[in-house]
Amino acid sequence: MDMDMNALPDRRKSVRNPSLDNALIRFGDLSLCCVVRDITEGGAALRAEDPPSSLPDQFTLIVPPSKTYSCNVVWRDGDWVGVAFVV
Repeated sequence: MDMDMNALPDRRKSVRNPSLDNALIRFGDLSLCCVVRDITEGGAALRAEDPPSSLPDQFTLIVPPSKTYSCNVVWRDGDWVGVAFVV
């Protein structure tokens, strides 16, 4: 199911910054490629190459060249996953 990001109501408390950054989802010894579509100071929407249903509920997001976020999954939809950054 392809999700139309413009069709969803915007419930964010922070300004959404559209992005198309390539990133890595890291958990254990595994790294999976993803694309960061939207990012706020509190979280992000990611499009994962592998099915998001196979991702753990917590992982590290690495956005080159130097940003790293600890993430908790808050929603999954098709090949999309929404995460909240752990402070």
